[in-house]
Amino acid sequence: MGIKASTASVMHRIRGCTCATLATLAATGVILCHLTLQPPPAAAHDADLPIAAGKLSLRTNHGLDKQRFKFTTGRQLAIGLAHDPSQTSTWLLVRGYGDDGGTSGRIELDAARWEPLGRPTAPRGYRYMDPAGSRGGVRKIMLRPGRLIIDARGSGWPWQPGGPQSSVWVHFGVADESYCASLGGTIQRNEAGAFQAKGALPPAQCPQAVCGNAEQELGEECDDGNLVEDDGCTSLCAPGECVGQSYDSTFAAIEDLVFDRHGCTAPLCHGSSPGAGGLDLSPGVAYDNLLDVASTGSAYDLVEPGAPNSSSLYLKLLLAADPAATDIPGAGMPSGLPPIDDDLLETVRRWILSAAPQTGTVSGTETLLDGCFPDPQPISIAPLEPPDPADGFQLEMPVTDLPAQTEIEVCFATYYDMSDSVPPQYKDPTGQYFYSRSDITRQDPHSHHLVAMHSAVPETEVDHPSFGDWTCIGGDQNGALCNPIDTGSCGEEGSCRSRVGRNIACIGYGPPGGPVAGNPTNGLGGAGNGQSMTDLPPGFYRKVPLKGFTYWNAHAFNLTDEDHGLKAYLNLLYTDELENEVTPFTDSHAIFIAYGQPPYTIDSYCSTRTFEPGTRLLELSSHTHERGEVFWVTDPQGNEIYRSFVYNDPVVKLYDPPLEFDSPIEAERRITYCAIYNNGVAPDGTPDPSTVRKRSVTPSNAGLCNPVACTDGRVGEPCGGIDSHADCDSVPGAGDGVCDACAITRGVSTQDEMFVLTGRTYQNGLP
Repeated sequence: MGIKASTASVMHRIRGCTCATLATLAATGVILCHLTLQPPPAAAHDADLPIAAGKLSLRTNHGLDKQRFKFTTGRQLAIGLAHDPSQTSTWLLVRGYGDDGGTSGRIELDAARWEPLGRPTAPRGYRYMDPAGSRGGVRKIMLRPGRLIIDARGSGWPWQPGGPQSSVWVHFGVADESYCASLGGTIQRNEAGAFQAKGALPPAQCPQAVCGNAEQELGEECDDGNLVEDDGCTSLCAPGECVGQSYDSTFAAIEDLVFDRHGCTAPLCHGSSPGAGGLDLSPGVAYDNLLDVASTGSAYDLVEPGAPNSSSLYLKLLLAADPAATDIPGAGMPSGLPPIDDDLLETVRRWILSAAPQTGTVSGTETLLDGCFPDPQPISIAPLEPPDPADGFQLEMPVTDLPAQTEIEVCFATYYDMSDSVPPQYKDPTGQYFYSRSDITRQDPHSHHLVAMHSAVPETEVDHPSFGDWTCIGGDQNGALCNPIDTGSCGEEGSCRSRVGRNIACIGYGPPGGPVAGNPTNGLGGAGNGQSMTDLPPGFYRKVPLKGFTYWNAHAFNLTDEDHGLKAYLNLLYTDELENEVTPFTDSHAIFIAYGQPPYTIDSYCSTRTFEPGTRLLELSSHTHERGEVFWVTDPQGNEIYRSFVYNDPVVKLYDPPLEFDSPIEAERRITYCAIYNNGVAPDGTPDPSTVRKRSVTPSNAGLCNPVACTDGRVGEPCGGIDSHADCDSVPGAGDGVCDACAITRGVSTQDEMFVLTGRTYQNGLP
């Protein structure tokens, strides 16, 4: 089964991401008409539940904008409230049978659009609202005990019957339950573009195989859940041809499109052993010759998983395409030939950023390459090698469950004690700290950020109720209760972990006095991508507690269809070169500076930071969200000292020598940092609904979004709010308008915006 580039957006949900990176960058269907129904007990898992259909109406023969699908059930016991749809997956599939049969394909619904009816602790049902119909045109669903109503309309509805149907089946899934209804008895209308039926009894059983539900079942040769015929699996769940080049993995595509087609595997370059610079990129050996292998021409490894800006392969390709974008020594690659195009360069960057896997598809690369790839699966990064015990130690984060198609932000605690392990020369005189110069954090590429923080909470609070039960994760004691202070209580292969809380930035987690991810002074390490490293110059150091609780804050996502266990590693390295103690800073006093910027506009904003006399600036980095287009910093004289273009992989700029701020005049110690925010303007200056802030994609953790402009119909024109779609109709009464575009909001998801400067400084001893 393959997935073509053009169907990637159908198969994968794009979600907002919270931000706490301030520390490191920082349901027997029976018709019952006269009974009062009570919510039934939870149905069995993996249940296929036949239900009665009250009415189905499908009209698609009056133009795309006037398409309408509506389904209602008769009242019956089969429909219950065993699951909260806002906390699990829900989907709809409609399939017609006969000579002109067809299907809607599997329509994945947005969990953030479900809300309880009545009290959240004792709901009377659930309602799904999506005025824009962003998922298959589905606008509204009512799910109550004994009742299901589904309403879809507009151009987003995916199936137009090409002729009469022998029957139409409706399948609706909630978590591991799937309801099915069949309408083929009392048919009131049945022709091309229209089907209407009512009063159908429950089918004897649901089909063993439902083609189009994205699950390969009995009798199916494939099932990719979409309607595309040329992606390797047809809508009849039979193998089909994939139009475009097919590859077994993203790396296989890189081998072909980058290495082979751009001369890298020529005998005089890297096509034989040992190859130029000792590098052989021949098929079959290229991967092992790249991953974690030191470059002979720079201080970087050839490929550092998770870190494209520390990978010589990417930087050499970038150097040829944009010489001003990197200072890696030597010549760009490919040597003597035109640089690779932007899509190939971005493919290499995303591949490395996503842990540089040898097999599997890195999400998004199929779109860049317009090829046929296997469905993306969870990616595990290569474990970070622990340092020699004489040089440092490793903290390994307990594996965190990450179910398929989920996004979570969690906080939990572990405990470490290195009091007897750190060599004496690296300890401070009080015996409470050790000196560190470097830290490396590596994590699976399923997290927008990971922050590891030391907590000042004393050991005596280990039994505090807010920590919950401490439990062994992994090893032969997995699941057993444990005592984190006894660092061997879970054996050599296990870790003792507190309860896992859903706490943004760890705010409110644990006993009073614990850290939050916005305080850089608590930071042990962290990464906003696959890998991040702090390597201070010789003579620079920071003090790290020898023991204590570690809080792990991860904003994790798994947009694949397989469960995953998120893993992360943190190495802390010692130093005894103690000339200057480094202090990190996070300047977030203007964090929401772009709040209120109207839709379909571009604007820039600036703020300043004034350093104390004697400050030396070692490092700068930045943080915005999805609409942050460029971030730059200028020194007191107006010279640019920092620029970054990629919001989720910002530049970390190191200064050697450090920048000095000694003047007694404040203005001469003041830097200015600025950013441009693009809220929905295309390169040609026209309104771009695909990039504007929209209410229809607002995740549950995002800021308030009140639509004030049109995204369909009269695109870019003003409108009067969420219930004013008619304001956007191309002509009065057309029904094609959507009022969905919002101003930039403030909050913690990537749909909101932030404006943050981060860095590291030290004092040179001036008063």
